[in-house]
Amino acid sequence: MRKFKKYGFVFSFVLLALKLYPQLEAKANVLTTLGLIPNFGIEIQVGERNSLQLDVLASFWNKLNNSKTPFHINQTFLEYRFYKKNDLSGLFLGTHIGYGMFTLKKPNFTIIYDPYVSSSYDNDTYQSGRVAFYGLTIGYKKRLSQTISLEAFIGGGYSMANYKSYREDIRVDIRDNWRTFNRSGEFVAYRGGLMINYNFKLYTKK
Repeated sequence: MRKFKKYGFVFSFVLLALKLYPQLEAKANVLTTLGLIPNFGIEIQVGERNSLQLDVLASFWNKLNNSKTPFHINQTFLEYRFYKKNDLSGLFLGTHIGYGMFTLKKPNFTIIYDPYVSSSYDNDTYQSGRVAFYGLTIGYKKRLSQTISLEAFIGGGYSMANYKSYREDIRVDIRDNWRTFNRSGEFVAYRGGLMINYNFKLYTKK
């Protein structure tokens, strides 16, 4: 019953948005999908040059590059976008919040700035926990037709993670091992790709 109410609310919200605004787009990330990491989203117009997007990404790799390190990710982002053009195309800037869970080796190459100078981990360890994201996205959407468009984007910002460190199935904390969870906060590039979008309703100029 609770699931029915939750999904019923989402369905009602989408129907209301379709009646009030001309555009609702479904999208899939071509680049991440080719790497077998699906990333899908939906974007709803909420103003002449503004939209609200919800997208999810997930990875289910138990091993990566012939190592014993798993690569499990799920991320959900809610983003408010500002477009240059009224038909929600061209250059755009978005501000977002996100939440995710992960089990992977920390990808140091994505870190832009680490204000806490976190300790590095050896190659045999990986981390498992939860993370929150607060950041910006910049991109460009090109309309190929009234229904199809391509969208290149990259995003990043501040991430705060609570996690535990492991070597295979054994917990191994480098520091603060008295805590239930370790903590890590960095400025990171954590999203991007090339979306192919399908517009359910044709845009009509006002």
